[in-house]
Amino acid sequence: MNMIQHHIKLAIRNLLKYKTQSLISIIGLAVGVCCFAICSYTLRVDLNWNHSIKEVERICIVFTETEKSTQTSYSPFASAMLAKEYPEIESATAYSQVQPYTEKLCEIRKTDGTANYFKELFVFADHHFLDFFNIRLINGTPNEIDQTPDAILVTEKTANRLFGTTDVIGKTFTDINDFDDTQKVFTIRGVIENFPKQSDLERYSGIELNTTNETICSPDRYIYYDGFNSFVKIKPGINIDKLNEKLKKSTLKYPKNKNEIAESIVQLKPLTKRNTLYKRNFFSDSGTIFFIIGLLVLLTALFNYVLFIIGRMMNRIKECGIRQVNGATKCSIFYLLFIEASIAFLIACTCSFAIAELVIPHINSLNPDFSIDNSYVVQLLTQYSIIGLGGIALLCLIVIHNLGKISLIQSLFSNQIIRRHSVLRNIFISIQLVICFLFLRTTWFIKQQSDLIEYRLTNGLSETDKTSTFDVSLNGDKLTPHRPEILQKLQQDPKVEIVCRNGMGFSGAWQLREGSFSWEGISDEVAKSTMGHIYTDPSFFELVNQKLRDGRLYNSEETDKAVVNESFARLFNRNPIGMQINVRYWGTEMSNFQVVGIVSDFMNNRYEMNTRPVLPCIYMPFPENSINMSCLIKIKPEYRKEFPEIMKAELSKYVNQATPTYIFSMKDDSGFYVSREQNIFKLTTIFSIISIIISLLGIYASVTLSTDRRKKEVAIRKINGATPATIVHMFCKSNLLQLFVSACIAFPILILLLKSWLESYAERISIGILPFILIFLLMAAIVAFTIIWQLWRIARINPAEVIKSE
Repeated sequence: MNMIQHHIKLAIRNLLKYKTQSLISIIGLAVGVCCFAICSYTLRVDLNWNHSIKEVERICIVFTETEKSTQTSYSPFASAMLAKEYPEIESATAYSQVQPYTEKLCEIRKTDGTANYFKELFVFADHHFLDFFNIRLINGTPNEIDQTPDAILVTEKTANRLFGTTDVIGKTFTDINDFDDTQKVFTIRGVIENFPKQSDLERYSGIELNTTNETICSPDRYIYYDGFNSFVKIKPGINIDKLNEKLKKSTLKYPKNKNEIAESIVQLKPLTKRNTLYKRNFFSDSGTIFFIIGLLVLLTALFNYVLFIIGRMMNRIKECGIRQVNGATKCSIFYLLFIEASIAFLIACTCSFAIAELVIPHINSLNPDFSIDNSYVVQLLTQYSIIGLGGIALLCLIVIHNLGKISLIQSLFSNQIIRRHSVLRNIFISIQLVICFLFLRTTWFIKQQSDLIEYRLTNGLSETDKTSTFDVSLNGDKLTPHRPEILQKLQQDPKVEIVCRNGMGFSGAWQLREGSFSWEGISDEVAKSTMGHIYTDPSFFELVNQKLRDGRLYNSEETDKAVVNESFARLFNRNPIGMQINVRYWGTEMSNFQVVGIVSDFMNNRYEMNTRPVLPCIYMPFPENSINMSCLIKIKPEYRKEFPEIMKAELSKYVNQATPTYIFSMKDDSGFYVSREQNIFKLTTIFSIISIIISLLGIYASVTLSTDRRKKEVAIRKINGATPATIVHMFCKSNLLQLFVSACIAFPILILLLKSWLESYAERISIGILPFILIFLLMAAIVAFTIIWQLWRIARINPAEVIKSE
């Protein structure tokens, strides 16, 4: 025990002796471990998604497979028919999560007459749901719930949020639906346990059983047939692959609509592998990307720590040799080395816990749709700490094994070993620089690609125009009667430059599928293709900078004229101007339009912008009786900041105070579609800075050690006539060589990764040589700035003082 206390004192003394290097390695490792824990959290969540559901290994999702694609089966009848026809299947269920029908704006009146509003998300489920997913009913009577229409079951968490207690049976809330101008009172019939964490069910507030919502339960609505997630639970011991082979040999029949039966081959996929149903490349897997980013940051920090620890061990070779001569065993030398390395590591781990506690709340506040569980991150940090201690023990054993091969005389003259350590240090620093190059260049390209997509989405509009153009939704039964009044106010407002009625807003063209359009002189192949259509006032084209290529635009008085885009015109061997086109809108009869002009293309297919960004599109006058209406408004730039609040206050006069109003700029809208790229850009920017700082601190510590070790050499060189410039050049040469070698390794790797990543985009940036040169020069300047003081200090050293101290 006394020996261990002695080793601890020695370890603390040595860490304080080299406090700069100790501080650099400890802080760097703390930041690296914390970053890795947070980034690996996303991968852990991805891999464990839905695993918390009871008996999940037996639950499968139903999907259909065709020659064209694989897609989830959204029929509630498919799973029920499977359970009926195949004895291998134990049970089935289906639930609907089609928004906005599953959303409820819950108004809860208090005794003082005031009201609280909560936006909650419920699933429409059948009576098998609770038993299927093994959800425990805490309060409520099962028989009563099964027989009650619109029976609401809330989770414990929801009950506490709404009422502050779980004793809520019989309590009511009013669903305020301003879109349909309805208010409906719901009574809570039961309380269920919270849905499993990290699962598809976690985001829901509860269940609505036996719904009377006509959109969901009416046989005349499409959601009744095609708006559900369908699941089956196979019996224990059943091989799913063999069952799928059996399913392939037969066709399942179930209702497709009121008067039609679907016949399709269905397959089963384990719920835990649901994401494999959809085509995903490596770069669309956010969890893996975050994990790799965190790993690179950890490696950068780990190299600093390993260099520091190995350096300390190498510096103690002479001490270890003398201890062995005096009878020290390998076990006592192991304790000596392990305790010093472990103390530094445990201090770093403690700091990583503190950093995690500080940054996680901030990360959670940035993204309300995804929150990091503090306790789970702490669990990860604990696991990594234990693994790290095991790695340190292994490192110490390797060092002791190598020490056993060194004689006492060799340990007293350890220059060769120090040279080996210098080689290892150079390799580690070069790898750190490779990582820094990868981070910097990746950040640059992601930013460029994000800017390109935004440029295409906004059709090249300036930043001022993008932030001064707004989409104001006037949809819903509450707002429809007041549209003329709102439009008149906007048109008379001196702050407003353009007011444009539009059926689709900034969302782009809505698709017209086969049977919804016809025109003269087309082939059968073209007739079956997907077209886009936009109902809008003629001011739309000025608003979005869409240029006229041929013919003319329709005017506000013309209701039977239309224009098409260039992609539409290219479908024909002749100019489409003058052609007659018939279009069916919202289930109405076909309406006839004559094409009078051709406008330029712009990205109108936003939901497929990475595969098919531009649809052939027809632009038609906005109909007075349109169900959908967005008001596109361009205001004077000086009023753009205050406009959303002014407009929100105006709309709030006609709807409930808690009803959300949708007012957003073109900049915000385009930002939604490039949010993934922008989030990765922010992440890589942060981690680029962290990696560069950690690497530069490591380089600084390495140069400090190198200059201290080579003081005598520098003194002798100066006596022999070396100038300060010569000394600086001597040290800079190795660092520049490291930088050049790192760039030669990093840049080819980066080019291969970028080419693969850009293949997933229809609109792509070009990869030029200039950015690589600029990044290299930037890194060279940063490294030079980091080491210049130490080099200048050693270059101006007094040789007499050095030799005197020797």
